[in-house]
Amino acid sequence: MTTYGDDEPVIGRARPPALSATGRAEAPRADAPAPVSGREQASRAGVASPAGRAGGTAQPVAKKKRSPRRRRALIAGMIGVAVMLSGVGLIAGTWFYSSVPRPEQLPLKENTEVLSVDGKAIAKLGAENRTLIQIGTLPEPVRNALIAGEDKNFYSHDGIDLAGIARAAWNNLTGGETQGASTITQQYARAAADDLEITYARKMREAVMARKLEDEYDKLEIAGFYLNTVYFGRGSYGVGAAAQAFFGKEAAKLTVAEAAVLGAVLRQPEPSDDHGGYDPQNNPEAAKARWGYVLDNMVEMGWLSAADRAAAAYPDQTLKAYKAGQNAGEWGYQDSGTGNVINYVGAEMRAWNVPDWRSGGYRITTSIDSRAQKALESQVYRAHQFERTCQTKEGKETCTETLKAAVDGKGTLLQGQPKNLMAAAVAIDPNNGRVIAYYGGNSGTGVDYAGRNAIGTEKEYGGHPPASSFKIYTLAAALEDGYSIKSHFDPTPLSKANGDPDNVQNAGRDNDASCGKFCTLEQMTVKSYNVPFYKITRDIGQDKVVDMARRAGVTTVWGTDGKPMRLAGADAGRIKSTFGYQVGFGQYPITVLDHASGAATFAAHGVWRKPHFVVKVEKKDKDTGEWKPVDGLGEKVESRQAMRAEIADEVTSVLRQIPGAHALSGRQSAAKTGTWENGRLKPNGQKMFPGENAHAWFIGYTPQIATAVWVGNVREELPLRDRDKDKIGGSALPGQIWEQFMNDAHKAMNLKAQPLADGSDGNLGDPDRGAGASPAPSAAPSSAAPEPSPSCGPDQPCGGDPSPEPSPEPSPKPSPSTSPKPSPSPRRP
Repeated sequence: MTTYGDDEPVIGRARPPALSATGRAEAPRADAPAPVSGREQASRAGVASPAGRAGGTAQPVAKKKRSPRRRRALIAGMIGVAVMLSGVGLIAGTWFYSSVPRPEQLPLKENTEVLSVDGKAIAKLGAENRTLIQIGTLPEPVRNALIAGEDKNFYSHDGIDLAGIARAAWNNLTGGETQGASTITQQYARAAADDLEITYARKMREAVMARKLEDEYDKLEIAGFYLNTVYFGRGSYGVGAAAQAFFGKEAAKLTVAEAAVLGAVLRQPEPSDDHGGYDPQNNPEAAKARWGYVLDNMVEMGWLSAADRAAAAYPDQTLKAYKAGQNAGEWGYQDSGTGNVINYVGAEMRAWNVPDWRSGGYRITTSIDSRAQKALESQVYRAHQFERTCQTKEGKETCTETLKAAVDGKGTLLQGQPKNLMAAAVAIDPNNGRVIAYYGGNSGTGVDYAGRNAIGTEKEYGGHPPASSFKIYTLAAALEDGYSIKSHFDPTPLSKANGDPDNVQNAGRDNDASCGKFCTLEQMTVKSYNVPFYKITRDIGQDKVVDMARRAGVTTVWGTDGKPMRLAGADAGRIKSTFGYQVGFGQYPITVLDHASGAATFAAHGVWRKPHFVVKVEKKDKDTGEWKPVDGLGEKVESRQAMRAEIADEVTSVLRQIPGAHALSGRQSAAKTGTWENGRLKPNGQKMFPGENAHAWFIGYTPQIATAVWVGNVREELPLRDRDKDKIGGSALPGQIWEQFMNDAHKAMNLKAQPLADGSDGNLGDPDRGAGASPAPSAAPSSAAPEPSPSCGPDQPCGGDPSPEPSPEPSPKPSPSTSPKPSPSPRRP
């Protein structure tokens, strides 16, 4: 675009956006010699400015003799205006005047910034890369450098380029080359009207809209409208985004030399077929020449001294390199470990009735702690590559996707592991419910292995069978119902052949006879036997176990039909008809997020605090440009006493015995493992992978962090084995991930060691309630905590459990449909 008074044609002009202005900014300083309002030209020197307009008086300007070319242009312009004001022209002008929207009536698409709780950028959202600035925050010399190249006479005209109108009219009639020469007021008017063609009709429309702008806004405001909407190239709309794209700094911190680079770029931000544009990376010679032109205009207008011009140096040292696409309007949602966090942020913002949360110019501070997130992704980050093939048969196309490779983060515990493996983990602060770290995959548009997918549809999925890790809820329900951790049970496997209602085994621990048939509930939790938890569930009812899980934080459980059940409001009858007694030892899938929430409740002495992701929501003040909280939006900690504190603490006292080889460095922790069998079946109904595992968990907590880790398969269920071909159980890879993350996160966040709660040592509840086969006192265990079983060791901490292996007639298993499908519907925010 040419300057006002510059007769060069427009070359390869990039289209400006159809966007609005910001709110009004402050007026220019009253003592400034220039610029002045359009109504305070030299001929009106000394006339007081209207209220609310730019203050000060104009400086006298010496008259110059017009050249013949300028006289011809002026005459042509006057003819054009006469046409507009006569007959049809007047009608057309009136139509344009009322139909072109005013700046504040246009929707402005601005980026929303998403930050971690410690102030690190997580994502930028919105279709266009734009950061609004308040024009009053720009130093006056910087402001002048930005407009000097496009419209050096901006402060002394009334918004209309008469010569430009006449020139466009003449060329439109004669078929000559279209030309620009619009003022920046007209350029903004064009953007507001979303009109690119350089024609007489467009010029007339621009003129009417420009006059309307000049009548209703002062020059500073109009400059703000323009500089916040114009395209600078490098994917940047507005000077706020351009300052970051070109110099990596806020617009208010630009130097005059840097601002002149941006002012020069405006003539043509990007290359065209016949010109390289004025981005210094694409066309350095032309960019520097145009930069000099901008500074010379500033000297001519009295905005820059000749000495400062002579001393000015091109800012090569601060100019940033640019790669195509790096300043896209949106980043951090796809190909990001926190991409799924954005989905939760969106859900919370929509719940607060904020539909424009992605492009409304918000700054959202999340609960994610960048230090904890880094510690988590350092252990689990993994992306998967798939190959899609399609075949057409009888006019019908069938496509399949094949897993080709896994791409791991450097140094993660998944690096070098079989490509079918996937890990997900969630960490929550038990003291406030903030989700401080979340990993369910490397993109917010793909499968979230830590949460729910295809929410609200019949094919909703995302849960994984928690296996023995679910026993924390069954134990709490038992204590609430009157059992004691010293209650005794006979762990002998159940068999339908012996008249039992189901076949239930103890996950490969049936040869451990250290307590015979008179084992305490405490021992059975640590050793992770299934039979006692089946018996408890049958005694107190599935509904009480599931309700305890609900109160602790589990929101959704998938039934054997593969359909999710929302636990809130589910009655006892429905629960009992949906879930068998096997719910007591974790057959039915739940999400990693829910399980982490449940663990956090035990860490908080039985107080559930709703997991959440949004801590603060801000928008810029229209007058000062400062970020200010949005009323009614932000962190709202919802909490309730899910269970009595003594019950939660009693469970904790048992779980403290389990970490074993995965005990944390210098601090107490409580944990539980879980491993579930591979339930994939052949067409004939037989197991495809008998004796293999498919899901492995390690959940645990300290007073400051509660974390759930799941390891399973990406998409289809395959045998869960590590790089050494060994089976993966909860105490293996998931335990390693949990231990490393918890140690790293506590250290990175500078969390001092705190003690976990002590239990009652069995004094809570009735120790005589149970089904132990031998009540002889000699068979009863001591009141001291049980000794670790012989199976405890570096590869098998206490409580580790191999995969359950049901008899040939097992209880109903979760439907394979709960596993992610090959082409799932993406979960969008």
